[in-house]
Parts: sequence; structure tokens; C-alpha cells
Amino acid sequence: MERIKVFVVEDDPEKRSSIVDTLSNVEYIYVEGEASSSEEALEMVDQVNPNVMLIGAYVPGDGYKLAEKISSEYSWISIIIVEEELKEETMRKAIFVGAKDVLIYPFTPSKLVDSIYQSFQMEKKKQVVQKDKTSVIRQKSQQGKVITVFSTKGGVGKTFISTNLAVSLAQLKGEKVVLVDLDLDFGNVALSLNIIPRYTIIDVINDIRNLDQDLMKGYLVSHQSGIKVLAANVQPQKADFINAEHIEVIIKVLQSAFDYVVIDMPTRFYDPVVPAFQEADLLMLVTTPEVAAIRNIKACMVSLNGLNYPRQKIRLLLNKAEPRGDIKTKDVETTLDQTISGILPAEHKLVTSSLNKGVPVVLLYPRSKISRSFQNLVRRVVENGLGEKKQTSSVHKASS
Repeated sequence: MERIKVFVVEDDPEKRSSIVDTLSNVEYIYVEGEASSSEEALEMVDQVNPNVMLIGAYVPGDGYKLAEKISSEYSWISIIIVEEELKEETMRKAIFVGAKDVLIYPFTPSKLVDSIYQSFQMEKKKQVVQKDKTSVIRQKSQQGKVITVFSTKGGVGKTFISTNLAVSLAQLKGEKVVLVDLDLDFGNVALSLNIIPRYTIIDVINDIRNLDQDLMKGYLVSHQSGIKVLAANVQPQKADFINAEHIEVIIKVLQSAFDYVVIDMPTRFYDPVVPAFQEADLLMLVTTPEVAAIRNIKACMVSLNGLNYPRQKIRLLLNKAEPRGDIKTKDVETTLDQTISGILPAEHKLVTSSLNKGVPVVLLYPRSKISRSFQNLVRRVVENGLGEKKQTSSVHKASS
């Protein structure tokens, strides 16, 4: 069996000794280095050159910050965070700093060994996939732009916005646009466009090792508007076979073939969809003028801020806006401390008709107020050079 080199970073001598003693009994795992602080670990990492790093969450210098630095500068090293208790926020932090797993101390020897082995194997597979796809991925400067549409609350119109945004992008300048349904459990993009996909994302996963532009095109569905669609699974349980590495490959291959990749997200943070956040040139957060929706988006933004997510990527979109409603646009902006980049009016009859017919509202009612709002939003996006990584200015509000 292949040798796995491990670097243990833990300031608690008892914990560190317990981990090292456990691993000393495994013949294919070698502890190549030990450190008690972030500073010491960074001084040693080049010399140790580990395959896997076990990092205590509370080491001096902050274990999560160390993990983030290692992940960005030594991407081939698999990181496992050692925590004292498991909370939802813990998993989010670990995912966004690039950790492969989180272990709650104390843990059994078998759980420790399995985590190291699985993390190591996952990184090996990732490197193989990256090597296979190198020939088909264009340089980053030439890649298409990624727009990720997200909300932590259902019912705010996320899929409706994703589909109409994609169609509007295609209409504006004849751009090549692909719409990806990453709501892996309950995606409704195909239904909202009245299309029956022959293939779904799970079919792409089954062919991930051979994936290139030509192969990908065979899995996409053409829509009458000119956009292409990668549909979610018909059977939600198959989503268990999809991981973050798969999604990263899919996004990058699509970027190499399209001007825009619009991604419709689920209503939660979890590992497989993390690349859609990381690769996003624009993260469009959707809310409605309702207390529950605004509260959820507020919590989402706090989480993103805690994970050091680039604020300049975030755009806030207010859907179902009513001039005479109880909650005004300024109230939303004040509560969220974020300028609203686009406002979509509440036109319930037109939207319901659009959804029932499976035709985007920008095609069914092109002269309506809501369609003009989509068109204005897209013009702002294009005119402001979406995707410039150093861009700091906000997209102006879409007027009706």
C-alpha cells in the first residue's frame, strides 16, 4: 500500500501524543512532522512535504487560518481539522478553508485512520482528473463568466430568476449561455423550461474522467431561447455519488465552452456545491420583502463574511417587490447593509402564467415590467464587465 506522510499540528500535548501514538501502529502511515502552532507549521511544511495535515482548530495563530493558507499555497496537501464539537458553522468554515474532513476529539483509532486514508485517496483522484482535463480547459482569462444564483430560503423565486437571467443574457448580445441546475435533490430548471432531458448531471459524473467540451455538449439540452441546459437528477438519491471535485470539473469545462455559466443552487451550503461559490464571478443572493427571507439572507451574509468570501462578488437581488408593500427597498438595504443591485417587481399573474406554461417570462411577455427589469439587470451586468476579479464597484440598480 502507498505510504501516506502525515503532519500533526496541535498545541495540546496530550492530543498530539494520542494522535501520533495511534498512527505509529499503522504500517502505511508515517508521522513526518509535529508542530504546536501555525507559525511553526508554516516554517516546517516545505521540509516535511506531507500528503495529509491534521490541524487543531485552536492552535496558536488559528487553525482555520492555517488551513486556508495551506490549502491555497499547497493545494495537493489534504487537510483534516481536529475540533472539539461539531456544529453547522464548523462544517461551513472547514469546507470554505479547503479541509477534506473534520474530526471531533476524542475519536476512535479507526475513524482517524479512515479519515486520513479517504482524504489522501480523494486528493489523488482529484489530481488525476485535473491532469486529464488540462488539454480542454482554456486559460482563465478566456473562460466564460460564472453567475451563481443562491438563497437560503425556498420560495423566493431562485429558479425563476436563474432561467430568465440565462435567457436574457443569450438575447442581449447573442452570448453563448449554459444554465446548470445544481439543486441536486429537487431541481426544477427542466420543468420550468418545459423540457424533458435525455441526460442529467449524474450521466456527466459517470463520464467525468473523459470529460471535454465535445463530450459535454452531448449531455446538454437545447432550449428554444438559444441557451443550453444541464439538468439535475430525476432521482434525488443519486446525488450521493456527486462530490465537489466533480462539480469543479464540470464548471470549468463549461467555462471553456460558453460565455456565461448560470448556476441555479440549492437552498443550503454543503460540500458538493462549494465550487459554485468558489468559481463564481458573481454571487447573486435572492431575497423577497418578507421578514423570514431577509433574516435568512442576513444569516447567509454573516456566514459568508465569516468565511472571508469576497464582498465585491456579492450582488443582492430583490424579487417580488411592491411599491406599496410593508417593507421598502431602503429597509432591506439597511437591514442587510448591502445595496440592492436589481429589483424585480411583483407581477404575480404573469409569473404564474410563465411557470405554468414552462416559458420564461422574458419570452412570454417581453414588454412587461418584469421582463424589462431582467433586461436592464443584464445590461448592467455586461456594461460593468462582469467577472473582473479586481472589480470593486457595485452593479447599479436595475430600473423598471
